[in-house]
Amino acid sequence: MVDYLQLKIELESEIKALKKSVNQYSFGRLILFGIDILLIYLFFNQGITALIIVVILSLIGFMFLVKKQLKCQDKLKFLSTKKLLIENEINIKDNKINIYNNGDSFCNPQHPYTDDLDIFGPHSLFAYLNRSATNESQDILTNFLKATSTKIQIEERQIAIEELANKTEESLNFRTRLFDIDKSEIEVIKTFFKDFLPNKLDFLNAKFVNILILLTPVLSIAVLILAMIFNGILWNIFGLILLFSGVGYMFYKQKIDQIHEQIGKNVNGLSHYAENIKWIENEEWKSALLIQFKSSIKKNELISQEIFSLSKILNSLNSRLNPIVGIFLNLFFQWDLRTLKKLSKWEIKNKVEIVNAFDVLVNFEALISLSTFSFNHSNWIYPKINEQYCFKSEAIGHPLINQNERVDNDFNLAKNITVDVITGSNMAGKSTFLRTVGINMVLAYAGAKVCAKNMETSIFSLISYMRIKDSLANQTSTFKAEIDRLKMILDFTQSHQNSFVLIDEMLRGTNSKDKYLGSKVFIKKLIAQQTPGFIATHDLQIAELEKEYPTQLRNFNFDITIENQEMFFDYKIKNGECKTFNASILLKAIGIEIEG
Repeated sequence: MVDYLQLKIELESEIKALKKSVNQYSFGRLILFGIDILLIYLFFNQGITALIIVVILSLIGFMFLVKKQLKCQDKLKFLSTKKLLIENEINIKDNKINIYNNGDSFCNPQHPYTDDLDIFGPHSLFAYLNRSATNESQDILTNFLKATSTKIQIEERQIAIEELANKTEESLNFRTRLFDIDKSEIEVIKTFFKDFLPNKLDFLNAKFVNILILLTPVLSIAVLILAMIFNGILWNIFGLILLFSGVGYMFYKQKIDQIHEQIGKNVNGLSHYAENIKWIENEEWKSALLIQFKSSIKKNELISQEIFSLSKILNSLNSRLNPIVGIFLNLFFQWDLRTLKKLSKWEIKNKVEIVNAFDVLVNFEALISLSTFSFNHSNWIYPKINEQYCFKSEAIGHPLINQNERVDNDFNLAKNITVDVITGSNMAGKSTFLRTVGINMVLAYAGAKVCAKNMETSIFSLISYMRIKDSLANQTSTFKAEIDRLKMILDFTQSHQNSFVLIDEMLRGTNSKDKYLGSKVFIKKLIAQQTPGFIATHDLQIAELEKEYPTQLRNFNFDITIENQEMFFDYKIKNGECKTFNASILLKAIGIEIEG
């Protein structure tokens, strides 16, 4: 088991040592540069051959130190990012904001329940559990939270999530590799191979291209060596060879630029993707879902190795970004054309496999969000999914409320389908309870742990009515918005057999009489079509419907205790209708006295 605080301390020690190494390499490069200048000065008059040899040896030594330093810097960046993610986990436990995307772009007031239950946006469920960096993975996680899954899908996900929760440090490394990469990079790569690249490399089959690639390095290097030995006209011939090479390159430069613009400049994370896929390939998974993912990418040749190869190819193509290096490599070796030849061979062999591998990668990333959530809540449970109508819970609480402030409740649905009316005082906990049940259902259907000691549920199609807003832009009043939502609920419940309705104070935008009559008719409609749900209300007349429907409607309440004009809330759900209300006390607190 990973201890975040201990791991943070260990990383800080490693980071300190790496920073020291990076500084030492920088100093070493400076010393070597001074020595190189001195050697060039000493050999400047010893002939061009001696000077070229000194320059080449100096460059080799310098590049050796650069390579070592870059390796240290890469590791330093990795560990620094990992430390950042660990600090994020610690901060989330302390109720601070998650550094990952909060899902604000997924907010949709027209969705059956996500807006009312705080599934997306600031301080939402998604903001709490998201650990996905890539856009595609966030889309998958979003779908887990807003779409209906089958019992088999949920149970497969539960087992996979728990297996990943037991590999927390490996999962943390997985997340670290993806965190600093452009969020849309995977989409760029998939689009490049699926839609852009086909037929774009056909020009490489031209004979002239193959002649350029074959002869340029042979002739340029051979004549250069001969010119260094024999001097004379050979230098002129060498110049003509470079001119021929340059003209040939310029003939194809526009096509090369077009391809490089699409992929080379925009892709920096291939080696990180390859490392993550390598982990997926090499791990001996136990859960059916993870085995299925692994088997879909585990072929005769490891796709992770192929992606490493692609990374090297694109890094080679990016050499052209340095003007001096690019000119040298293309004049002497036709580097860009040679690299695109390698890309063409790679594409023919792997274009289907890489798209599939990235699909597996983003699915793993989405599951790791839920497995991290699971690891961080070791005292929560995976609910049992029942095929028969059912909801039972013991010590169920709202997952977004701090444990020290949260009040848990036990609650079960009746064996037969009922509408449960919940009355109560202001601020006593009615709305929170509706959201508690709803959000834990959402977690359950995602395959995640729920905030409860025990929970068993069938799969419901949730729909809610809680936050109703008017809209000046759409010329919609609060009451019109309420009517529209009620119609949406009726249409939804008629088209979804397993509907479950959560309503908090319906028809609040009209007068008391119409509110009561409308609420009464609507509840009778739910009872008639056997749609279960919770109706939270202040209207005690609604509670009286239990007399008319003793087996189809139940009353519950959230009550308060009043002592010396002070209110005490226990936030516990109780049987029956509410007997104590607090509006007059709340109004008195702001200077408004109610007579009588």
